[in-house]
Amino acid sequence: MVFTGKFKTKIMTNQTSSNFKYLVISAFLAVIGLGALIALIIQFGPRRPQTSIPEETVALFQPTATRAPIQTATIPAQPLPGTTREDIQSTPTTLPSPSPTPEPEWMVYDQVDFRDQMIEALISMQCLGEQVHLNPFSVVPYSPEIIESGVFYSTLDFSIAWEHLGYYGLWIHSGRSPDFGDLPAYPLQLYLENDARGYRRSPAEFTAVLQDCLIGAELRLRQEDSLSVSQVVAAVRVPPSEVDAVSHRPMDLVPYLAENYPESGFDKMDVPGLLFYFCGRQLTGEAYNSDFDYWTQSRIIIGFMPVSGD
Repeated sequence: MVFTGKFKTKIMTNQTSSNFKYLVISAFLAVIGLGALIALIIQFGPRRPQTSIPEETVALFQPTATRAPIQTATIPAQPLPGTTREDIQSTPTTLPSPSPTPEPEWMVYDQVDFRDQMIEALISMQCLGEQVHLNPFSVVPYSPEIIESGVFYSTLDFSIAWEHLGYYGLWIHSGRSPDFGDLPAYPLQLYLENDARGYRRSPAEFTAVLQDCLIGAELRLRQEDSLSVSQVVAAVRVPPSEVDAVSHRPMDLVPYLAENYPESGFDKMDVPGLLFYFCGRQLTGEAYNSDFDYWTQSRIIIGFMPVSGD
């Protein structure tokens, strides 16, 4: 069979057009893949803790500091102890209507009224003058509606407060949101879980940081003109294999921790004490718990006692 020159030219043109289409598609897919890789590195890659806080931020936590208005940010969050994401049937974006019943007096901790305005925190560690700042977040009292409505999983610039045995507990959202925003407890989570290079610590290294840097640290809670000063007296990290057990003990959490984690210092807690309760990640060398996601592998619980005279 003999091909004419015109027919040969047409075949070559078609091949060139097909090759160009494949090249464009390949380039497009390569760009998407590169973008996804960069996003994964940003979200899950090494990240150094921020332990140097701007002077103007630190000044806000001094008794005579001029208070600036606190801005609100909307961020996602994580489940309350004893619940899972699968429990949620809907995801509304507004808080439930306030109950006509006044909120309980236990929402007031050491001059800071959790019911009125947003709060922010500054923790001054025992190591090298390091400090961790938690951006402003609001607090609402626990109610079944908060969980059942799904609002705890959607409009999540707030934490949930609960009271047990005279202790105050704050479930604070940790980790990062899908749009790369830091949730309120993430700076503290990052300080404890990552080393100075930005890499994940081992369980032994994490425990050393708790004992050497966090225990004895000072917590300052700020709310407009109100300032509370407390000291860290207890801290524990619950590993992935034990998360399910502790998640079912919100109403006797302090005695449960004192009994099951005797080195944690929770036997030193007294009424009225304050708890920070938030999720943590899997550490280096630990087995992954498939019942929980990347950001909820562990639980980190910190106990504070108010400093008298401040």
